[in-house]
Amino acid sequence: MVTQAARRRFLQAAVAGSTTRTLLTLALALLLPTPLRAEDGGNKTGKKGKPAPAAVEKAARETLAQFDKGDPGWKVRMEALVRLVRAGSAAVPILVDALHKGAPSTREFSAQVLAAVADPATRPALVLSLQDPEPGVRVHAIRALRRLGRLELTDHQRQVLEKDSHWMLRHYLEIAVLPDDAPNPAAMRKTLMGYDLTRMDAARLGQAAPDFSLADAGGRTYRLSQFRGKKTVVLEFNSGDG
Repeated sequence: MVTQAARRRFLQAAVAGSTTRTLLTLALALLLPTPLRAEDGGNKTGKKGKPAPAAVEKAARETLAQFDKGDPGWKVRMEALVRLVRAGSAAVPILVDALHKGAPSTREFSAQVLAAVADPATRPALVLSLQDPEPGVRVHAIRALRRLGRLELTDHQRQVLEKDSHWMLRHYLEIAVLPDDAPNPAAMRKTLMGYDLTRMDAARLGQAAPDFSLADAGGRTYRLSQFRGKKTVVLEFNSGDG
């Protein structure tokens, strides 16, 4: 993500160097992707330097389009998740629309992002998605609804979901109805908004794992270094795919 101040620093460094350095610096500034949030000034900004809603919506659609032909891979998924969470409420209508009308992978990813956004206004759309034919969509819809508070289901909804053949959906359903499982969506959003995308894929075989922190389903944060020398740590990531 390149801020306006960063661009100025790039140009100042270029002017102080050689012609070759100038060309390389300008090329870098032009090639770096445009973020969804408007730290990067530009011409289409709203109040207090924030991007105009239309610009955010356009960028959100372009981000979701990467999923139209299937899952593009974990790196693209993580980058897109961070960018859409950073976009905030302006991206929510686009996510809800994609949740209903998108391709299977797009619907699933939209539900995953909405679980991180945790906007109460999305509850009706998420409840409707409990009937989606894709199990991944149903799993993330349950997770998203739980982030909005204790999951309250009708008797019919509960009966249908309990009979679902997808084991992960049943697993999340059991967690979602627990009265003592208090989610903390604000902590999760903060973690995602502050995530440094340049540090992705930094782990290497045979080397010490880079330190990192993760929030669990309840919003509690754990750092890898707090377990170093104490116990074996096993990380398991489930995306809800069938």
